[in-house]
Amino acid sequence: MKCHRLAIIGVGNRGTILTESAGISSPGRFTVVAVVDPDQAAADTFFRKFDLQGVRRFDTCDQLLEAKIELDGAVVANPPHVHANAACSLIEEGVPIYLEKPMASDLADALRIMETADRSNTRVQVGFNLRYAPFFMKLREIVASGQVGQVLSVDWKEVLDCHHWATYCWHPSFDRSKIIGTWLMEKCCHDLDQITWIIDSPCIRVASFGSRSFFHPRSDVPEYCTDGCPIESECNFSALRFYPELKQPDCKLPKWRSRCVYNNDSDHVDHQSTILEYANGVTAAFSLMAVGPTNTRQVRICGTDATLVADFDMNEIRLQPYHRDEVDIAVSGADIEGHGGADPWIVQAFFDYLEDPTCEPKSTQAEGWDAMVTAMAIERSRQERRVVAIDDFENEVRAKAGRGCG
Repeated sequence: MKCHRLAIIGVGNRGTILTESAGISSPGRFTVVAVVDPDQAAADTFFRKFDLQGVRRFDTCDQLLEAKIELDGAVVANPPHVHANAACSLIEEGVPIYLEKPMASDLADALRIMETADRSNTRVQVGFNLRYAPFFMKLREIVASGQVGQVLSVDWKEVLDCHHWATYCWHPSFDRSKIIGTWLMEKCCHDLDQITWIIDSPCIRVASFGSRSFFHPRSDVPEYCTDGCPIESECNFSALRFYPELKQPDCKLPKWRSRCVYNNDSDHVDHQSTILEYANGVTAAFSLMAVGPTNTRQVRICGTDATLVADFDMNEIRLQPYHRDEVDIAVSGADIEGHGGADPWIVQAFFDYLEDPTCEPKSTQAEGWDAMVTAMAIERSRQERRVVAIDDFENEVRAKAGRGCG
């Protein structure tokens, strides 16, 4: 088994988690030979965590390529709005990449990545890790087995806890649509991919509704939770609730960690619901909920013979046949760290792909593009308050990019 020479592009949360997952699940299959991140503090932390003595570090991907370091692959996990330049530069050099989802923050960049990969015949795996989570693999297996009969409709909800939502108000890499494209796309492009994958049919039309109806600027509270906020002790979103160390005078956390969820520059909607129609006639209702008691995904798949009810956080799947007893479905491996066991499996799939180009992963640039098109069509529908046909929308995107239709 070959030890692959990898570059890690972006050493924030996902870059760190993927490297850690690879070390746990695939020891001996890789070595980090280069790190790219302009954030020196983040890079220092990454180097200490993985004891990367002698490893080259760069501020940009261009600097990495100029150094002519021998690479077998690269993990591109920097923010989505800067994915395209790094991804395309590596792809053009023939370096296979693992590209974190979403592919980019806008469709023009995603199209550039996809076309560059297709033209150069360079391998790209897109980080739709839910395809590797035992929980969702089991859902797909049950549906494919015919146990629910013909699928008629899907109800899919993603719920965020208070801290997770607050992060989208605080974090300078995620707090505005111009950085991440849309909140729904950044957070849920792999949920949209999951529905397509599980029911095995492409989306053809969408309609969506949503707004920012609660988290508006408030004159009665300060810009930062640490600036003597009068409601801090009772606020569900207080940064001091999540980071008690902010109370200490020598706290090393960045200032943005204590930004108020009301008084910030975030323009994300705080709730959104979407209706989707698929080519095989299935309809789906998808909701993204900013606040709830826990982070979870709740799924109900209604078929002609049974209904499948599932909760990701509880790791519960129940098959409810009509006129027969309900069945609890066991899911093994879902308690493994990393998105319900998904992260270790998806990085193993990347190494398998590096060793054998015919061992294609479950998600490549094609799946990444389809999910982005659906997500951006949903945003078009929300903004323009109309039903959007996916084919028409995709053709418009391609025409604007000068690529024609199809």
